This record gives sequence, C-alpha cells and structure tokens, in this order.
Amino acid sequence: MSLFCSIRKWLLQLELRYLRTCSFLDTAPRLRFFNRKITANITIIYADEWHGIRFRIDFLTPYFKLPVAVEKTQIGRETDDCLLQTASFRFFNWQTWAHIDGSIQWHGERVSTVRGNRKELITGFSYSVESIPTGIENLGVRLVEGVPGTVRVLAGEELVQYRFEPGYWMLEPGQSGYKIVPIADAELMVLIVSLSEIGSGNQRLYDSAMQHLRQWVLFKIKEKDREQTLLRLLKYVRDWGPLAMDPLFRGLTDMLQQLGLGNQEHVIYEFYADNWGVHDNWNGRLLAIKILDALATRRAHTALNSIFDFVKNRNIEAEELELIQRVIRRIPA
Repeated sequence: MSLFCSIRKWLLQLELRYLRTCSFLDTAPRLRFFNRKITANITIIYADEWHGIRFRIDFLTPYFKLPVAVEKTQIGRETDDCLLQTASFRFFNWQTWAHIDGSIQWHGERVSTVRGNRKELITGFSYSVESIPTGIENLGVRLVEGVPGTVRVLAGEELVQYRFEPGYWMLEPGQSGYKIVPIADAELMVLIVSLSEIGSGNQRLYDSAMQHLRQWVLFKIKEKDREQTLLRLLKYVRDWGPLAMDPLFRGLTDMLQQLGLGNQEHVIYEFYADNWGVHDNWNGRLLAIKILDALATRRAHTALNSIFDFVKNRNIEAEELELIQRVIRRIPA
C-alpha cells in the first residue's frame, strides 16, 4: 500500500471515529455545527429528451470528503430484468412521489465479512432512466428513510449506523439543465416527509404524520395572527408538497381544524389571487382549489364562486376554468 493510501485510510478512520464520539454535540445547539453527518455528492452526467437522465451519487465523509463504504442493501437490489428494487433510495416525481424505474451501476463494489456475515458494500452508484416522463416539473432523490436519516457504514471491521444528511435533493429543471437543490434544513425535512406520508393515503402512517406536521406548524411557523400562520403554511405546502396526491388535502383540512384557524376560506381565496398575475404560480392556485374542495363548506362554495368571478373574464386556461366549475358543482351551496 502506498504512503498516500495509508494516510488516506488513516484520515478516514480518524474522521469516522470522531463522528461516533461527538454525536452528543447534537444536543447543544451552539455546538451542533461541529458534528456534521455522512453525506453524498450528486452529479448529473446528462439529462435530455433524447437520452433520458443519468446521475451519479458518491457517499462521502463530511470534513475530508473521503469515500465511505456503505451497505449496498440500503439502496436496493437489482431484479432479474436489471432494474432496481428500491430500499431507502428513490428517484421520484416530486408531485406524486412515484418512483421512476431505471438501471443502476454500482461503484466501489466489494464484499467484506462483518462479524461472520457476508456484506456487500459500495461507495456510490450511477442511476439511468431511458426517458424522463413527460409532464413532470421537479424531480426528487431520496437516499434515507424518515427523519432523521441514517446509513450503515463500514468503520474498521464493524458496520456502524451514522446519521446522514441531507436525505433529499430536489432537481429543478431550467434552461441550462437541472439545478440540484439539497434539502439541508432538518425542519424542512420533517415537513416534506410528513406531507408525503399524509398524501400516500396510508392510514398506518396518517396519525404520526399528522402529529409531526402539527408540531412543525406550532414550532416553525405559528404566529399570533392566525391568518398569517395559514398563509405561511400554504406557501410551504405549495413549494414542497406532493400536490398530485389527493389524500394530502383531507389531511390539510384536518390540520386546519386542529389549529383552529378561523375565516380560512377567505384566506385561501386571497392566496389564490396572490398566485395569479405577476406572481403567476399554478401550484399555488391548484392548492387553493383543492383545499376548498376538501373543506366542502358553504364558505368554500362562496370562495370558489369568488375565484370564478375573479378569473372568468381574464386570460385563463380552459383546463383551470373547468376545474373550478367542476369543484363548484360538487360542493352544496
């Protein structure tokens, strides 16, 4: 082994040992910065309408950016048709959280015996999708389950559970390709995971997800003015929520009731108007319509009629106008 490789291996073991012994720093807000987590680097190799998309993920230590060996089964297993059966990893449509199937190529693959058990390890992987599904705006990458996320790393001759962050990345399309946005805010992770679990329609997850969302609202955005609290919540859901998952809106209406936010229909109407015109944001308008639909109150019916009066003589897409009319017909006057 060369001197360079020996020094690198020594630095890796030193850093992993430090991360294990200094985890207590997470309990001290002012010192938390010094206890960074195992992370990953994401690089898009190509992304276009002819070839699809291919990106690479490398697992790294936080300080020296050294590659670490993680247990492969955390990512997933290859099926007989060479696609990936996912575990913690997911490449998904941000609006629906539907996983996008693709093929995987492992990097730094090797086998090690840990406590008498055979373990397959990797330092990263590349993921390829033949074509990007049409009609999708933002894409997402998830590498860990839940909040907080963890990853199993080979440290010496042991597999050790380490905290991992960030666990999610959003891929925003632009004229020059995708912009990779890491979700580094742990509190934002709580929101994203809670909204996705509520939107999944899985009743087993519903109560805990609602509890996490309620705690997030109370500690993150609650203000003395209840209308301002609702507006801030709507903006967060608009920007980060899976708006194509219909069960999400029943959960949001339950949350509004739990928080006791009065005059909510009028606030939602104002939110729709704010997302029109100069601040044109279809996701914001869609969110307003779907929440009013889920509320299904007389005030919701009145708010939807006000929205219809607001847009009917303006330059509005026929599809959006039809959605508003359809929801109005569905709610009793």
